[in-house]
Amino acid sequence: MSKRYYDVVILGAELAPLTCAALLAKRGFRVLVLGQGTPAPNYQLGPFQLPQRSFQEAFGHTPVCERVISELGLGPGLKRPAHSHEPAFQVAVPGHRLDVSVDRAELLRSFEREFPEVRRPIEEFHERVARIMQDLDALCTGELVMPPETFLERQRFGKARRALTALRLPRLPDDEDVLADLPEGHRFRDVAALPARFESGIDSARSGALRMLRLYGNCRRSNNTPVGGTAAFRELLLQKIHAHSGQLRLDERAVQLDVQRGEVAGLTLLNSNDEIACGFVVVGTDIAQLPRWLSDRNALEQLFERVGEPMVRHYRYTLNVVLRTSGMPAGLGQNLYLVRESEPNRPSQDLHIGSHRLDAQHSVISAEALLPARKLEDEPSYLGGVRASCLAALHELLPFLGQHLVLVDSPHDGRAPDYEHTQHAQLNPFQLAQRGPAHMPTVCSYPVLSHLELCALPIRTPIRRLLLCNSQVVPGLGSEGQLMAACSAARVITWADRGRSWMRRRLWTKVET
Repeated sequence: MSKRYYDVVILGAELAPLTCAALLAKRGFRVLVLGQGTPAPNYQLGPFQLPQRSFQEAFGHTPVCERVISELGLGPGLKRPAHSHEPAFQVAVPGHRLDVSVDRAELLRSFEREFPEVRRPIEEFHERVARIMQDLDALCTGELVMPPETFLERQRFGKARRALTALRLPRLPDDEDVLADLPEGHRFRDVAALPARFESGIDSARSGALRMLRLYGNCRRSNNTPVGGTAAFRELLLQKIHAHSGQLRLDERAVQLDVQRGEVAGLTLLNSNDEIACGFVVVGTDIAQLPRWLSDRNALEQLFERVGEPMVRHYRYTLNVVLRTSGMPAGLGQNLYLVRESEPNRPSQDLHIGSHRLDAQHSVISAEALLPARKLEDEPSYLGGVRASCLAALHELLPFLGQHLVLVDSPHDGRAPDYEHTQHAQLNPFQLAQRGPAHMPTVCSYPVLSHLELCALPIRTPIRRLLLCNSQVVPGLGSEGQLMAACSAARVITWADRGRSWMRRRLWTKVET
């Protein structure tokens, strides 16, 4: 007999499930959030708070993010910087160093200086980005479920899409070359593709014109992100869940889902062995973990027969380098994409490098590399050389790095941190449990992509009241897609409870007036 009942149980503590939990708690649902072993965005190492990954905040000014901030009242808690950092991001490719600015005139001057021979195709590319941004912003402003599944959801999506046809939303084939006027191998192709390569959750081997244009535009306008980034946004979400009587058990996880007559009815917890009854279960983790919690996997097999099973193609590896702030070059921006010349048997050619200040004396540079899954699986020694390769790339970019180095650590390669002061290099058992290759985020390929080639897995599963709300629902848009998935899952649950939704609206109206 279950002792507790919740309207919704959220599994996972990534951006998408926490946003979904905060929205539902604000709307009056009894919500329980289980961490499922999700690592926090930052981890403590000695006196420093280091990021789990080099993260480009590519969703801060999108309509879906503004809607979440408005509904949850996050505006006062988000500390915006006094001035937008310029440039929005930088790109370093062999022979070229570019500042990609928000200001159009400054942007074109930078590209004309580096690529004067192809000025017209670059201008046309940015004009196309501007049109895509305008039209997709208008599309995402509506009350849509992504991906739409029911008749009404598809009808709403189709109506919104038809309304935007007049606004120049192009029907881009997934394999269209939006830089067809540029010669093959031109370096601007790398510049245009790098934001999507690192931000998108879809393997870059499958080209996507719309994804490339959207994510390039998102990264350009993400230069006024909140102080603290993802960690600060996550903390505000946790505060809102708690403020609206939601329950947070981030150190707990579910080990078994109770499915009765094709419908989820509850779950069992690992540490306490408690049984929880619930109305909905929202899975915010990778779908590969879901079969472990089900006694009968036939329902999932039906889902994979319909949309295909995600296949891991790359792992996201992060290397954190702490150095004295006096050693930070004045021209280094907060986000930089680095491309190195290809060499045989050398891992991690391309890097996304983020940097920010830790305290008055120290700053951190976080380098992210996409490691091929096949190499990690077939070559046991491959991961051991990634740290040295990333450090070599940083030394090429920052020639005086070695003189100011304080700490080198990765939460993903299983190696001990390299410290200037070895007494700080002590990790507690909980930190050790969340380190190693098993905790690297993944980038997958999907057999079936739908709805503008942005969506992969559906919100609803064949098991009734068991929903998906993770980075694999709208993987084409990266972090913006996670917020879309969160709003969509919250909308599905809210629409399924229309009677109580009407009562909640009436009660809040009385209180507010």
